[in-house]
Amino acid sequence: MRVTRYVLGALAVVTGLALARDMAGAAAIPGTPTPLSVESMRVLADDGCKRPPGFRLNTLQMLNNSVLEVGVTDSQFVVCTVDPQSWGTSTAEVGRPGAEYFAGRLGLVGDDWTVELGRVGPEVAALEIVLPSGEIFKAELYGETYLCRLPHHVKVVHVRAYDAGGQLLRDADI
Repeated sequence: MRVTRYVLGALAVVTGLALARDMAGAAAIPGTPTPLSVESMRVLADDGCKRPPGFRLNTLQMLNNSVLEVGVTDSQFVVCTVDPQSWGTSTAEVGRPGAEYFAGRLGLVGDDWTVELGRVGPEVAALEIVLPSGEIFKAELYGETYLCRLPHHVKVVHVRAYDAGGQLLRDADI
């Protein structure tokens, strides 16, 4: 009889914890932040970002505590950041890169990091950013845009663009 009460008590505790986890979602532990879902990021971007006509979304992701939305139109490169305190949209008149293979450069700067953003042509399959120190970082490509997270503040970067066969398309400072 005594063992039955212990088993029933343990079962009640486990059931309560499972129910609390299901009700709270992914963060059942107090103080543990829950990452935003793609749907939540999309709602924040829809409310906070001004999109020009013909806007095509290339990436939507978290950047520290902000939602970062990057996209293009035929003639513009559009970057929007939304955080709990403020939001802002930056647009640059940057058309398709053409024979230059990459165009435009926007750096989002934090305390000890920089995120380089820009536009790439459809021929570009890989993009490297080379810092003055010689460190090489691979950029992430999203459709017609690139994004590269750097652990330092930089003013000038050297960029190398490659095609799918690994052939160097352009090697330039921006």
